[in-house]
Amino acid sequence: MMKINELKLAIYAGHGGTDPGASSSYGKESDKALELMTAATSYARSLGIKVINNRISNVARNISADARKANAEKVNAVIEIHFDSATATANGTTGFYCEGSTTSKSLAQKVNDRVDDYFRDRDIKPDTSTRHGRLGILRETSAPAMLLETCFISNKDDMTTYSTKKTLIAQAIVHGALDYFNIAPPNTKPNKPNPAPTKPKPSTPVVSNPYVGKKLVSKSKALRFYSKPSWVDKDVAGTVNEGLGFPTVLAKVNVNGSPQYKVQNSKGAIFYITASTKYVELKAK
Repeated sequence: MMKINELKLAIYAGHGGTDPGASSSYGKESDKALELMTAATSYARSLGIKVINNRISNVARNISADARKANAEKVNAVIEIHFDSATATANGTTGFYCEGSTTSKSLAQKVNDRVDDYFRDRDIKPDTSTRHGRLGILRETSAPAMLLETCFISNKDDMTTYSTKKTLIAQAIVHGALDYFNIAPPNTKPNKPNPAPTKPKPSTPVVSNPYVGKKLVSKSKALRFYSKPSWVDKDVAGTVNEGLGFPTVLAKVNVNGSPQYKVQNSKGAIFYITASTKYVELKAK
């Protein structure tokens, strides 16, 4: 198994120079990508990971040159950071990989799974054509490579989350790479002094959660979920569309004779939603 100090990553920032990428009132994609790349690089190096970058300022980049650099440096993986843009309501995280590459697909999934803890999960997508020149990095590198559309620079909520949790998102990118190489991320919590001795409490049986590693996805449009175990209209907390859902399933409960899943969103809020396989399905994260 590879050790963390043996790992070498190419963490790149998309666009640059006269190519700002997407723009909105929240900034330019080239600037935000560079900002997040710098934060992720700093964190990775603090763990002993070797990192190369394609640029350290707002200068023009050349995709083929970036790919040649990654190949010459014999990096273990390539992660290129971008920010997406569309309508003001479009939001979430997407990972791109080169179609046909199982290793790149796995890398994209691992990084995407970490970053989408902070945003809506738009899952991962293959690069199926050459129409997107910015995806050329996926096809020209020898190592597994993924392109991360972190979130939507055109979405207020996405950019509020990014600006307040940039450090954690940068760490999530690195932790996704570590997941791919099956390297346990370090414990980043500060050390605490040993507490004063306390009397042992009676042990209670530990009940395992059979839904660990699963996420819930809706099979229907505008599927309702509830603020508590209930089927009553006044307890409806919102709706979820087909293909979307909740990243954490806590338990299955019986509500007036019909099952519901107790679920948790990426911000820790708990809700309840039907457990009928007609309307929802459990998928591996």
